[in-house]
Amino acid sequence: MTAALLTVLMMASPPPVAKVPPAVAREMAEVIVAVDKALGLESWESHGAKPCVDRGGEGSQIKDIGAEEARRCAAAAVEKGFPGLGKSYLLAILMASIGPVTVVALGTGEAAGWAAYSCDPGRKCPPLKITPTSKWGKRLVDRQAKACAQATTIWLPPEQRVCEGAASLPATPAAPTSP
Repeated sequence: MTAALLTVLMMASPPPVAKVPPAVAREMAEVIVAVDKALGLESWESHGAKPCVDRGGEGSQIKDIGAEEARRCAAAAVEKGFPGLGKSYLLAILMASIGPVTVVALGTGEAAGWAAYSCDPGRKCPPLKITPTSKWGKRLVDRQAKACAQATTIWLPPEQRVCEGAASLPATPAAPTSP
């Protein structure tokens, strides 16, 4: 009976892929950079990128960015050129009271179990395995758990989530806190 149960469980969930297909990996890294630039994250503005969001003037980062503005800018950044969005990966934009904090591309389908997240200009943002057994994998476990737990997370496409099986999740999403 145990063997039959294990067989059913193994057939129910496909084994994780050993490596993300190169085209999907490249697109996940590119979409992270595009959204980082649009939202003014990871010092892209100081490298000449003009963000879509309004942070309050030249050299000033005193204006809070609302979820609607962040959603609009992120959606515009991914509007064209990312055919895998919603098929091979989803985007989660983690928000704080002042605005967007980071962007995570979470793999689905053939890229399930892999993710890429915001990184500084000049660095590569390749998809990494979401696993608690490595330093970067632990960071991805944490980012996925936060994205799934926070009601303020912006998801692209908006009707999809990658939360099933995310580690350390409360039973219900946490209510947003006031600043």
